[in-house]
Amino acid sequence: MKLFKISLFFLFSFAISSFLFAQENLVELIDFYAEEIQVAGFTLNSEQSVSIEANTISPRRNYRKFNFSYAWILNSESRDLVWELSEAEPEDRSRYLSTYKTSVELKPGTYEVYYSTYPHFNFEDDFYFHWGAKGFFSGVFNELLNDDDDEDKEKYKFFDDLYDQLYLRIKATGTPLSADEIQVRQDALKEKAFVSYTQLRDDEFEEQIFKVTQPVELRVYALGEARRDGDYDFGAIINLKTRERVWKLSYRRSDHAGGNKKNRVARDVIKLEPGIYKALYVTDDSHSYRRWNTAPPFDPSFWGMTLWVESAGGESTLAKLDADDELNKAPVIEFTKVRDGEYLAEGFTLKKPLNLHIYALGEGDDGDMYDYGWIVNTKTREKVWIMDYYDTEQAGGASKNRMFDGIVKLEPGNYMVYYITDGSHAYHSWNMSPPLDKKKWGITISVLDDNYREGDIAAYEEEEDAAILARLIRVRDDQRKKSRFSLAEDGYVKVYAIGEGSDGEMYDYTWIEDANTGRVVWEMTYRKTERAGGARKNRVFDDRVYLEAGDYVVYYESDGSHSFNDWNDRPPRDPFNWGVTISKLENDK
Repeated sequence: MKLFKISLFFLFSFAISSFLFAQENLVELIDFYAEEIQVAGFTLNSEQSVSIEANTISPRRNYRKFNFSYAWILNSESRDLVWELSEAEPEDRSRYLSTYKTSVELKPGTYEVYYSTYPHFNFEDDFYFHWGAKGFFSGVFNELLNDDDDEDKEKYKFFDDLYDQLYLRIKATGTPLSADEIQVRQDALKEKAFVSYTQLRDDEFEEQIFKVTQPVELRVYALGEARRDGDYDFGAIINLKTRERVWKLSYRRSDHAGGNKKNRVARDVIKLEPGIYKALYVTDDSHSYRRWNTAPPFDPSFWGMTLWVESAGGESTLAKLDADDELNKAPVIEFTKVRDGEYLAEGFTLKKPLNLHIYALGEGDDGDMYDYGWIVNTKTREKVWIMDYYDTEQAGGASKNRMFDGIVKLEPGNYMVYYITDGSHAYHSWNMSPPLDKKKWGITISVLDDNYREGDIAAYEEEEDAAILARLIRVRDDQRKKSRFSLAEDGYVKVYAIGEGSDGEMYDYTWIEDANTGRVVWEMTYRKTERAGGARKNRVFDDRVYLEAGDYVVYYESDGSHSFNDWNDRPPRDPFNWGVTISKLENDK
């Protein structure tokens, strides 16, 4: 019995010593400098308590969320956050450093450990404005936020003596993994995906067109940059037949991804019906993988969008395509890469009803558009489509980048397409972050109709249209223009005139005289007009006028200011047609 007890004692002692010996450092991260992320990992074969020790820069004692360094752990397979520094209470604090000793229960699996020296707090919390002028913060924030152009100045020089005191140690019974080994595992996970756009840098645009032959479910994992005022790095999945966005990474449809509040993450399972789709992802000119301008997300290597097939056997229902030729698209009009101060116009003729895909990007804010397009039926002068702010959505980048992406059905007839830009924020001259699809700034129109056949659409030249009786447009300052026309029988004509007027008087206006007697038979007066968009003094007359058979002269006269391409206030919605156009209408006595 005594021998048995001695043996049991030694066996127990051996087990305890073996456990203590085995639970060595799996991870040790040291030697830090400002604005870096160090990564390591480990694998556990059994469920156990993992010990964590860390030293961080967190200057203010009574504001725990203010850290100049931060740490967290991810599950390598699921990408779930399993631990972060805010879950622990510091054991010791000095004026600027906090020491943590804590533990977390983890199941068998592979884990990734991160330590970041990007400041981990949000200016959106009004934190800086509340504390910035007091005590310690007046010096620190001046040091951090004073953005002079002195290249020799070190942004975080204040903390130089603290970085070599930072560390993160993980103790457990398992297998350590280096940063390179973690990268290999991440790459393997991405290779299993149908589409994976990750580790994206600034100003990138990725897209993949694919075909779905049977209903399939996709698991979407996406990280990006978004705020309440707009989405800046984001992804989307678009049904190319209906132009419906079946999924999008947006601020409202995402969660906080760790780090700064603008880091967003979405995890969704979506079902796609048979059809042709486009998966795209775009980044703006700041805050992206390894180019973070503030605290990074918890999963920086997956910055972008990844799609895995969720349905069993679903891989066979998906096929990547090189182009969207199968959509039977035919180009109609293409105004792209439009620069500042441009006025573009081009016509087309439809010989039968067709569905047209309109893809237009422009500048708009607070309900108004500044770079935009529209389509006019040349016979009725009706605007059959206009890029209205409230029909657009955010196009990526600055919130004023707007996009219309939809289908419009037009009846047979002649049409003019117009696109204009103001004096700022256009292709190659952005004054804020550009949209996701910079090269498409403008308007692109294509046929998207299964009934389309070659010859159903043709070019149209407005100057050759016999229905236009007279046309005096794009009138400049101090001009007096005239044009003759005749009517073979009594009837209505369509008069579309835009000019300048205020306080009951017109300054740029038109009138019609009898060519034989000189008698004025119609005149554009202030009371006959309505607002034409832009400045209040922009006025428009758009209605029928009854004329007897005979010969006529139409005049247009402008004063010394505010005319085509020389506006002294906001131009009208249709600056092209500043002047007058008279067209035939069906007899309606």
